[in-house]
Amino acid sequence: MSEKRKSAVFSAYSLLCEGMFYMNFQDEMKKMFLRVTDGGVEPAEWEQWWNEHKSQLEEALTRGDLNRIMPAFWSSSYYSMTKTQSGVAYYFHAQGRPVKTSDYYEKKAEEEEAQRQREAMEKFQERTAPERFRWERYLEEHPAGVVEFDWKHLLGTPPGQKAALVFSYKKTRTEEQWKETREELQLRLKENMQAKIARLAKAYGMKKSGPKTFVKEKNGLVCVLKFIGYFRGGGYEAMPYYICPIYALDTGILGLPGHISQGEYFQRMQRDWGVIQYGTTAVDADEVEKINRKFDEILTFLADGIFPEWQKIDSLEAYFAKERQDYLKATETGPVNIRTGRPMWDLDERGQKHPWRADDYLFGVWGLLSGREEEGYGKLVECVEYGADYMERCLKERPDAYNDLRDPMAVLYYNAGLFAQTRQIADRKERRAEILKVYEDVCGFMRYYHGLAKRTGR
Repeated sequence: MSEKRKSAVFSAYSLLCEGMFYMNFQDEMKKMFLRVTDGGVEPAEWEQWWNEHKSQLEEALTRGDLNRIMPAFWSSSYYSMTKTQSGVAYYFHAQGRPVKTSDYYEKKAEEEEAQRQREAMEKFQERTAPERFRWERYLEEHPAGVVEFDWKHLLGTPPGQKAALVFSYKKTRTEEQWKETREELQLRLKENMQAKIARLAKAYGMKKSGPKTFVKEKNGLVCVLKFIGYFRGGGYEAMPYYICPIYALDTGILGLPGHISQGEYFQRMQRDWGVIQYGTTAVDADEVEKINRKFDEILTFLADGIFPEWQKIDSLEAYFAKERQDYLKATETGPVNIRTGRPMWDLDERGQKHPWRADDYLFGVWGLLSGREEEGYGKLVECVEYGADYMERCLKERPDAYNDLRDPMAVLYYNAGLFAQTRQIADRKERRAEILKVYEDVCGFMRYYHGLAKRTGR
């Protein structure tokens, strides 16, 4: 046999071997992919196999398949394996061979994420421990009443809840269907509101100030919880809640620790809020159960976080205590969310004043009440001067704007002006008496503002 002939035979043999090798790898790859769809490959095993066959995989797969099966920033975790499994499923689907996938990785990823989030929260608690201990010591020295109420028995289906209706549609199409669905939604909201939220609020001494608003006044403080109706009708768009001095506005300043107001219970409650907001889906048995569960989450958020924390703050002194302010500051930024890489919450204003200068009003009045007049007047004057242009324009158009609940900025600047004017009184005793008189007058109007009293003017 000639050398040329030998070379041709050898080349053909080599190509045959390469083809067989390629086919063998294709079989191995698909078998491995099928194990992934079944949830039978652990992250470490998958990573090792992929790295050992990386060059062959790059030849066997398209760039799109490579990026779907091993996306950028892949790590040896169950969360990354859910992405890999999804990419593998897409690969088989594109081959005309759809496969079923196990939920093993998804469940393990949830467990993995929950564990890492718990660890992150533990580090957050360690980081904020010094401030928390000082606030707890303050509370021990200034004890407040404790509310004993077994709220957990309120969870679940409201007692006497009417049986769910059967609808011939799922999504509303006509005006008549929308009206029927809205009425059924509002009934289910009312059942849960009365059975869960109203009973909890009553246990904490709150009274109704409307069918969806609960308020309480104690020692110069006000607690407010209300449900805002969706502007198109139907359910509840939002649930504002706040604690502040009666003379102040609900601006969020000196609210509650971040992990209570914005933590796990809050985030769970916020998810799928639309189930109690929109009236576009037939409120059948499944929807009724979703509404019941959503109110369970709202109840848990309030009963295991907000209300007990409010209960600790039983005076203006406690509200403004430095220990409390330091604790709130320490908890403004939460631990990093494992999935997003961003803080779970971030309430830090980075030293910025409130855009209305409501912080100057809040602390200015407290400065006057607590005898630090120079400091108090300084803040109040800054607030009044900042809002002067707004008040001038506002009062030209609406001379009575400072009595209008729909214009909280006018209310704020008018109140600040009343307190600031007392600075002109030279005699200290007379000035003190006038400060207290203005305080009572302002609180009288603000009780109406917060829903504690009926309409009043000034």
